[in-house]
Amino acid sequence: MKFLRAICRFAFGLLFIFAGFIKGIDPIGTALKIKEYIGAFHLDSLDFLSIPLSLILTWAEFLIGVAILKGLKMKLFSKIALAFIIIFTLLTLWIAIANPVSDCGCFGEAIHLSNKATFIKNLILLGAALVIFFQRNKYHTIARPKVEWGYLGIYSILIIGLQIYSLMKIPQIDFGIYKPGTDLIARQQQYQEREYETTFIYSKDGEEKTFTINDLPDSTWTFVDARTVLVSGAAEDASVDFSFIDSHGNPVGNEIVQQRGPVFFISIYNAKALGPRAVKKIMNLADTLYRHNLQLYIISANSVETTQALFEPYEQEDGRTYSILYSDYKAVISLNRSSGGLTYVNSGIIIKKWARENYPIDNITDILKEDPEIITAQTRISEQLFAEISLFVILCLIMIIRFISRLVYKPQFKTVIFKK
Repeated sequence: MKFLRAICRFAFGLLFIFAGFIKGIDPIGTALKIKEYIGAFHLDSLDFLSIPLSLILTWAEFLIGVAILKGLKMKLFSKIALAFIIIFTLLTLWIAIANPVSDCGCFGEAIHLSNKATFIKNLILLGAALVIFFQRNKYHTIARPKVEWGYLGIYSILIIGLQIYSLMKIPQIDFGIYKPGTDLIARQQQYQEREYETTFIYSKDGEEKTFTINDLPDSTWTFVDARTVLVSGAAEDASVDFSFIDSHGNPVGNEIVQQRGPVFFISIYNAKALGPRAVKKIMNLADTLYRHNLQLYIISANSVETTQALFEPYEQEDGRTYSILYSDYKAVISLNRSSGGLTYVNSGIIIKKWARENYPIDNITDILKEDPEIITAQTRISEQLFAEISLFVILCLIMIIRFISRLVYKPQFKTVIFKK
């Protein structure tokens, strides 16, 4: 039983730490998934809770994982972990049956599981949580209560710090559908090539049968349900319709994305996040690009009135240096997580991204001279190193501190018993 307890603790703890860490890197991506759930429950008025819920969920998952793996406050966290996984097992059971979302979002944008695979994964975790819960009194305490809370406080600061950084800047690792190296032209083609088929379910004399639109039954059959499925083309979460319209609602061709050479986009999905200083920086960037015979495209998910109000004070200075276009909210936020963030595209390939505070205005000349493939490769290598080093440091801290704590705490514990 000791071996089973250890396996369950390691498996449960590691998986929750990984899930919390991945979500912490991209809290906005997690918030988008929560919005999908809110929509599935027809609670759209609660959309404003998506980011707070994302932050709380990420923090909770990470802390539960640390507590279970490290063996901190096991009597308390074994109950929390069991309650947590019961709720999500029931939720994923409903998802597996009703299929309201294409992916559960358990691991953010990093790993996509089918809804049935997610439910099976949660059943396994539920089994591990039950073992941990019923064996909670068999796990050895590794430190005094105040020290245990101190450890949990330190790890809370780590994950909260990561979340805040990702919200203020851009994720250290881009797991999204528009990460560096993505071919926008190919993505658009995948989106446009999707074909759907709707089938209709009717019942008669207790028997249910499926029909197509061209083969509907007579009136003796009773309509039950209609289902639309993707029959060809990219999966639902593989692409977002990244198309543009102008201020009058007229579609703008994809020539902007498809053109050869460098193109720069500013993503604005939340106009309220941009103050006068941020707008002035965008104008400085636009002027810098214009001097290189390049035009900046501002892609907004806000209303025409709200967007134009941001830039009206600068239009008289030089209206030729930038163009404002409009697109879908999810497309804009998928292109760059920072509202006001900059994305560099070259010949349809996404090369690099910057947050709105980090425009490379002084380095534009060097960036344009450098091979785009090298920039993309350097970005991906940096992301991979960040992931590997961060997880390694977190796990090493957990294991080393656990070992040292048990080593120090046991003699003290024995001394107290002996004196009694």
